[in-house]
Amino acid sequence: MNNKKTVAKKESNKELKDNQTKPERKIKQRLDENLLVPIASNVDGVLVYKGQRSGQVWKFSNYGDEDVMELSELRSMLSSSRAFLEKGWIKVLDDEVIEYLNLQRFQKNVIDREDVEYILDQSPEQIEQSIKAANVNTKTLIFGFAREKFLNGELTDYHTIKAIEEGLGQPLDPKK
Repeated sequence: MNNKKTVAKKESNKELKDNQTKPERKIKQRLDENLLVPIASNVDGVLVYKGQRSGQVWKFSNYGDEDVMELSELRSMLSSSRAFLEKGWIKVLDDEVIEYLNLQRFQKNVIDREDVEYILDQSPEQIEQSIKAANVNTKTLIFGFAREKFLNGELTDYHTIKAIEEGLGQPLDPKK
C-alpha cells in the first residue's frame, strides 16, 4: 500500500515539473567587433594607452578628454591591460558596450568630478575619512580637483582645506 502511494506521489511530482515552464534564457546579442566605442580619460593629467592588438596609441592630455576605440581593442584591453578599466583610468561611455563586456563591475567603483565635488561638500571629518579610504587614482583625482579649486579661490574654508591636506598627506598650496 505504501508502495502505491510512493509511486502515485512520484508521478504527481513529475506532472508538476512538466507543467512548470522553464525560465527562458537571455541570449546575448553580438556586437560588431569594429564598432567604435566612445571612451574618456578619468585621469587628471596625461594618460597614454597603446593597443596590444593594433599598436594604435590613444593619448589623453586632460581629465575628460574623449576619443573612440574599436570594440575589439576594448576587449583586448580588458584581457591584457585590465588596470586601465579596473582602476577607472579609462571610462567607457556606451552603456550597451558596458553591459556587453560586463564592465559594470569596474565602472561602479569609478568616480568622476561630480563625485569629487560631492566629497568636498561634506563635513571636514567626512572629507578626511573619505580621502583616507580612497584608492590612489581617486586620491590623485581629488588632489587635482581640490588644488584647482584652491588656486582659483573657490576653496577657501580653512577646515575643509586642512581635512583635504590631512587626508592626502600633502598641501594644496604649491608655495608650501
